[in-house]
Amino acid sequence: MIAFRVNIISIICILVTLVLQGFSQAEISGYVKDDISLEPLSGANVFLLDLKKGTSTDNKGYFNLSGLVDKEHRLKISYIGYCDTIIHIYFSNFQDQQILLQRDSVEFSSIIVTATRTRKPADKIPQSISVIDRQVIDSYPATNTDDLLKMIPGINVNRSWGIFSRNASVTMRAMPGSARSLILLDGVPLNKTAGGTVNWHLITPGEIERFEVVKGPGSALYGNNAMGGVINIITKRPDKKFDGNIDLGYGTYNTFKTQLNLSGNHTKEGKGLYWKFGGFYRQGDGYILEPEESRDSINVIAYLYEGNANGMVGYRFSSNSKLEVDYRFYKDKRGSGTKVYEKDGSYESFNSNNLTVGYEDILGRVYINIKAFYFSEVYYRQNENVNSSGQYKLIDTETAKNDYGLWMSASRTVGAHQHFTIGLDLKNGSLDNQEIYRTSSDEIYTRGNLLFSALFLQDEIAMFDGKMNIIAGLRLDHARFSKGELDVKNPTSQTGFPGSITESLPESSWLELSPKLALNYFIIHSISTYISASSGFMPPKLDDLAGSRKIRRGFKIANPNLEPETIKSIEWGLDFSFWKKLNVKSSVFYSIGDNFQYLVATGDFIDSGSEDPVPVFQRQNVSRVEVAGVELGVDYSLTNNVKINGSYAYNTTKILEYDVSELVDLTGKELNEVPKNLIFLGFTWKNKIVNLFVDYTFTDEQWYDEENTKIIESYSLINLRLSRRIIKNLVATLDIQDLLNEQFIDRKGYLSPGRFFMFELKYLINQK
Repeated sequence: MIAFRVNIISIICILVTLVLQGFSQAEISGYVKDDISLEPLSGANVFLLDLKKGTSTDNKGYFNLSGLVDKEHRLKISYIGYCDTIIHIYFSNFQDQQILLQRDSVEFSSIIVTATRTRKPADKIPQSISVIDRQVIDSYPATNTDDLLKMIPGINVNRSWGIFSRNASVTMRAMPGSARSLILLDGVPLNKTAGGTVNWHLITPGEIERFEVVKGPGSALYGNNAMGGVINIITKRPDKKFDGNIDLGYGTYNTFKTQLNLSGNHTKEGKGLYWKFGGFYRQGDGYILEPEESRDSINVIAYLYEGNANGMVGYRFSSNSKLEVDYRFYKDKRGSGTKVYEKDGSYESFNSNNLTVGYEDILGRVYINIKAFYFSEVYYRQNENVNSSGQYKLIDTETAKNDYGLWMSASRTVGAHQHFTIGLDLKNGSLDNQEIYRTSSDEIYTRGNLLFSALFLQDEIAMFDGKMNIIAGLRLDHARFSKGELDVKNPTSQTGFPGSITESLPESSWLELSPKLALNYFIIHSISTYISASSGFMPPKLDDLAGSRKIRRGFKIANPNLEPETIKSIEWGLDFSFWKKLNVKSSVFYSIGDNFQYLVATGDFIDSGSEDPVPVFQRQNVSRVEVAGVELGVDYSLTNNVKINGSYAYNTTKILEYDVSELVDLTGKELNEVPKNLIFLGFTWKNKIVNLFVDYTFTDEQWYDEENTKIIESYSLINLRLSRRIIKNLVATLDIQDLLNEQFIDRKGYLSPGRFFMFELKYLINQK
């Protein structure tokens, strides 16, 4: 009996011990997610205030804390860009709970995806980062999407004819030419393989949620065209059951515009359908581009007709998995400012179709992102003119450019402080160009194909409790040029070809390795510094690989062996903020570029029917260049309703070597179309009467030609926006560009439009 009692007591003691151990090892768990999209928030801080212990969420937004006692606790959850949340929990009923965080309207813009292809706080990235959020976009007097980028230090936007420009040239980090900056739309490349250009008219400012600008070479992650940096245009995603707006506007030169945007989100508990649809139309009578002193009878107004439509349908299978299909269509017709006999005179037209399919998912602890895309663009130009000898010419040019590709990446957090991303990118671009001379028998056909494939790996490391962050990346790109053809029929002196030609161009290929290493360090909470060494490249254009034709300077022949331009850059930056009112970002960079491409005289001449033979040119890799600069951006909030922002950039360029035997030596010259100084100043004042935004921009003089013989004068512009909510759902805005009517002459010798106003009424549908 005594032994039995001893056994009972032993068993009771063991049970009590197990229960006590259960209490000491009690745990809580849950998922932290965005309250609108229900996307998991990786790296969110989860902290028990009373026990002073915490953890962070993994890629699924999951956390687990053990070692609790049997009582009520206070749990604090925080994540950059979201409002802090404190909840009271009891361990016995808090297992795998879902915690939804609300976005902080002020801080959310600090979360970006462009720099690493995953969601990352901007201040954790060792690179120069700028974000333009929805609040700024709504305040700025932008008639075109690219206008918004003028406020970013180091970005030069050239749209000298305003809305009547065929397109804009957006350049970064003193890299001339739009092909040296990579432009993304929701993470998909917009630069055409055939020429590197971007159609900025595909998307209107009203569709944009934010811009993410990552300056400095980015080819280690993105490959093609990312020499000066990467600009990612992030469009709005539906967050209400039904939402939208209708816009009507009227302005200078009898310009009329209308726009419709509708969207809906029908997801419940992380599952369901969401969609959006938009359409835009604008037309204007235009103005005469030719300066008054040089006009003649063939100079007429440069008119405009343009429209686009877009639609997106998405389905969320779970909080971690979604599929989206996005389609965009654009068509325009723009008068070029000359008319001789034809009814519409000289004009240009684009017909674009863009289709993107995106899929995101989290499998285990691996985040998967897949994007497939197909872009088609047909460019048509009717050009009529009378040359200096009185000869009339009429030429039709039609160019078909097609790009399609597949971008895939996978990322995973390893341990507590390391994050790997690996990816495969495939892209194919083609060119099919024809020039038909209607005043002679000449016909020229040019074709070519360029296929890219790439593998990349990126490693992100956080050290010293997040005070230091390191990013190391490496990418290998392979490109192959094929199907190059030149077909010339019935040539005359109009084109300069000696006779009919049917020629298949030789195939060629090249490899490009792009490394990157960067780190930043938080000196204190409000001051951080970074240093970065990176590389970038621009592939040769299909028009240079395959195109032979008469040009203004003479005759150009194809170069199927042309190789990419490359650049290697090192930069240092310092960012600091005080009192949450003053934010300053500064950077200094130095770059060396190799294999820069120039149109080089070969020493040959051909007889084109003129008095003297004309020289023959070919695009070649002949130059080594040096580029350096300083960038400064400042934002200051005087009050919640009064803000000042400004930026300054200084650039210097020099051609170090010019390895070609010809009469012109460009060694020591500067790169053309690079202003030395760029200045932006903006002032915002929100009040009960009328909201005001005014900005000043200064663009310094720049060389027009490669030989540095012609200069484009500096110019300044002041732009203004006034806006007011008339009634609950009706907003009126007045935009005035070039307020002081300071017309300037651009690089083609044409006039800017001068003062341009646009009055607009916007009706908000079902806004809450």
